[in-house]
Amino acid sequence: MELLDSSQRSNVWADGDRIVKQVIGDAVAFAREITALRLAEHTGMVPRILDVDEDARTVVLERLRSDPPREDWVIDYARGLARLHAATGPEHAGALPRQQIPDPTPFLRFVRALDVEIGDAEDELAFEDTGKFDLLHGDPCPGNDMYTDAGARFVDLEGAALGDGISELVYLGMGFPTCATVTETPRDLREAAEQAYFEERGFSGGLEEACVRWLVQGDTLVQRFDRDGTDHLARVVDEDWFWYSTTARGRLMFRARVVAAFTETHPKMSALARRLHERMSRIWEPQPIGTVRTHVS
Repeated sequence: MELLDSSQRSNVWADGDRIVKQVIGDAVAFAREITALRLAEHTGMVPRILDVDEDARTVVLERLRSDPPREDWVIDYARGLARLHAATGPEHAGALPRQQIPDPTPFLRFVRALDVEIGDAEDELAFEDTGKFDLLHGDPCPGNDMYTDAGARFVDLEGAALGDGISELVYLGMGFPTCATVTETPRDLREAAEQAYFEERGFSGGLEEACVRWLVQGDTLVQRFDRDGTDHLARVVDEDWFWYSTTARGRLMFRARVVAAFTETHPKMSALARRLHERMSRIWEPQPIGTVRTHVS
């Protein structure tokens, strides 16, 4: 078997037309992935399970073919996410953990630490569970998606959950917030991808609140292996660190710039994000954000 590149959380081998994946040390992540793969099998959006060894936390999967993504890959990506999200419904309650609701408290401490006025923006940070039962990938990053003429398919569902699929559609607007790479999708492509998603799902809706939720989540400033409960928003006040394509401060500045544009739907958070971005731009070194897809090889 050929050992493939993988994260710190798993070992992955290629064996002909099969993939063998062993999850290291995290029985919960292994169980989530197996459950998600079984729930999504009928969609064709994930590899089929061929065999499972629960004790060894090892799964044998079909090996998906993948061509280089096209320039407009985000449209196939969004359509594939729509089909994945639609795999589950209320009847699957309890099959996977619920999507976590962000706690805005560390973010508000961070804003105060930078001497930025919060104003009445807290009114727009009272997040609630949206009550959706979409099958969330949990980490739909470049590298966890694969492409053929038939569209996108997805691998590595260790963080799968049930929740609101809009939170993953806005990866395109928020620069892929849980991912090693930060990429700003050109507006015309992003809007076409969002339209493709909603056409596939048969409804439409606002995206702004989901973007605000990603802005306040400090654990997305580090790779998943380091999301251990540390308040990374408190850390970033005094230090910066590089994670693959840009730094933690670069990620925050980009996300604040996105939310600052939501003047019609979230005027209070928009104003706060604008003040925050202006403050960060004065005291921190701006970091470039690419517009071309990259991923950790």
